[in-house]
Amino acid sequence: MTRFPQNYPFYDWVPKPVGILILILLFIPILTVGGVYSANSGEMMSGLGILSEHIQFVGFVTSIGMAAFAPFFYDLVRIRREKLMCLVGFSIMYLLSYVCAVTESIFLLALCSLIMGFLRMVLMMVNLFTLIKYAFGMEATRNITPDNEPSDEEGWDRLDREKSTSMPIIYLFFMILGQVGTALTAWLAYEYEWQYVYYFMMGTILLSILIIFITMPFHSYPGERFPITFSKFGNVVVFSCMVTCFIYILVYGKTLDWFDDPTIVRAALLTLLFGAIFIYLESSRRSPYFLMDLFKLRTINMGVILFLLLMILNSSAMFVNVFTSIGMKIDNWQNAALGNWRVVGYIIGAILSIALGSRGVHLKYLFAIGFLLLGCSALFIYFEVQSAGLYDRMKYPVIIRAAGMMIIYSLTAVHANQRMPYKYLSTWICVMLTVRMVIGPGIGTAIYTNLLQERQQHYVTRYAQNVDRMNPDAEASYTQTARGMRYQGKSETEAEQMASISTKGRIQAQATLSAVKEMSGWTFYGCLAAMLFVLAYPYRKRKLLT
Repeated sequence: MTRFPQNYPFYDWVPKPVGILILILLFIPILTVGGVYSANSGEMMSGLGILSEHIQFVGFVTSIGMAAFAPFFYDLVRIRREKLMCLVGFSIMYLLSYVCAVTESIFLLALCSLIMGFLRMVLMMVNLFTLIKYAFGMEATRNITPDNEPSDEEGWDRLDREKSTSMPIIYLFFMILGQVGTALTAWLAYEYEWQYVYYFMMGTILLSILIIFITMPFHSYPGERFPITFSKFGNVVVFSCMVTCFIYILVYGKTLDWFDDPTIVRAALLTLLFGAIFIYLESSRRSPYFLMDLFKLRTINMGVILFLLLMILNSSAMFVNVFTSIGMKIDNWQNAALGNWRVVGYIIGAILSIALGSRGVHLKYLFAIGFLLLGCSALFIYFEVQSAGLYDRMKYPVIIRAAGMMIIYSLTAVHANQRMPYKYLSTWICVMLTVRMVIGPGIGTAIYTNLLQERQQHYVTRYAQNVDRMNPDAEASYTQTARGMRYQGKSETEAEQMASISTKGRIQAQATLSAVKEMSGWTFYGCLAAMLFVLAYPYRKRKLLT
C-alpha cells in the first residue's frame, strides 16, 4: 500500500478546511465544462444557424466520452497523482473549450465534446477519491480493488447496507453541484452572448489550474504506469464509434425521416459493423477493455432495465418547458430558474432513500415509490395544462419528478452492485453510464418528440376544422385582429395576412398544449406499469461468480 504524505495532496501549509473546500469547488468546472451548454443552446442555434438536433447530438457525445472512460476507472484512480492529472486534464479542456467557442463545424464540436467527456470523468473520479481520503481519512479504493471482496454473507450484507446510505449521498452531491453549474451557465447565457459561456468556463479552468499549482506539490510514486495502452485505446475508439452511430439514428431520425434517408441507413450499418468489431475484440483479447460475462449477473440485467425505464419516462421532463414556453410565453432564463427547484427534489429523494433504506425497506418498494413520484409529476402536468397556467405552480412537478428520479437513480446502482465481484465494477460503470446517459435518454427523447409531433398535427387538423369564417368566435377573433392591424397603419392585405397568421398561431399553441396533456396522461399510465413491474419482479440474492 502506497504511503501518502500527511497532508496529501496539498502542501503542509494548506489548512485542512481550505483543502476540502478547494477539492469541492474543483467539481464545478469538472461537472460543468463541456462541448455545448443547454442554457445557451437557443442563442447558439441562432448564431450558428444550426438545428436543435445538432446541440442534442453533441450533448449525447459528451456522455459517450464519459462512458468510454469507465473501463479504466480502477487503474486511473490508483495512480493518485492529483496535481499532474488535474493540470494535464484542465489544460486540454481549456484548449478544447476554445475550439468549441470559435468553430462552426458540428463534427469538430462533437469530437471535442467526446474528449472532454472522457477527461471530465477522469478528473471527477480522481478528485472524488482524493476528497474522500483527505476529508475522511478513508482509502475508498479498498472497496473497488479486485480480490478484496467480503469473505462471507454477513460482510456482503453489511456492504450492501453501507451502499444504501452512501450512494444517495454521493449522487446528491454530484447532482447539486451539476445544477449549480447549469444555473451558472444559464445566467451567463441570459446576460451575455452565448460565446461568453465558453470564455467564462475557460476562466474558471485557468483559476483552477492556478490554485492547483500553488497549493499542491507534485507526487511521484515508483512503479506506476499510465494504464491506457494503445490496444485498449483502440477498443475505446470502436466503442465510441458504435454508440455514436446509434445515438445519431435516435437524434436525427425524426428530422431526416428515419430510414428513408441514406445517412440514417449508413449510421445503422456502421452501428452493426462497429458492434461486431467490438464484440470480436473483447472476446479475443487477453486483457479486454470490457468484461462481456458481466451480463451473466441477474442484478446487472435488472439494473439496465431500471435505468432504461427511468430515463425513458424521465424524458417527459420536456413537458414542463413546452408548457411554460407555449402556454406562459416565458424565456429561457425563467425556464432555467424553474429547473433550479430540482435541488429540492433531489434532497427529498435522497432523504427518503437513506431513511427507508437504513430501516431495511426492500428496494422494490423504494423503486415503486420512485416511479409513482414520476407518475404524479406527469399527472400534475395533465391537470395543470391550460391556456393560462401559473408559473409559480410549475415548481411542483419539477420537485416531484426530481425526488422520484433521485430514489431510482441512486438505488439502482445499489441493487445492481449486490454481491458483485469487484473485477466487474469498471465494466458495470461503463454499461450504467451508456444506458443512463445515452441510450435511455436517446430512446426517451426520440419517443416523446415523435409522439408529440404526431399528436400535435392530429390536434391541429382537428381544431382547424372548426375555425373558419362561418364560426362566430373565429370570425370575431379574426375581425378584431385585422382591425387592430389596420389601426397600426397596415394595409388591408397586410392586416388580413397577419390576422390569418395569428389565428394559425393560436391553433398551433392549442394543439401543442392538448398534445402535452394527452401524453402526460399516457406517461402516468407508463409510470404505473413500471411501478407494478418492479413490485412483481422476483428479487433473489445471487451467488458469487468465480
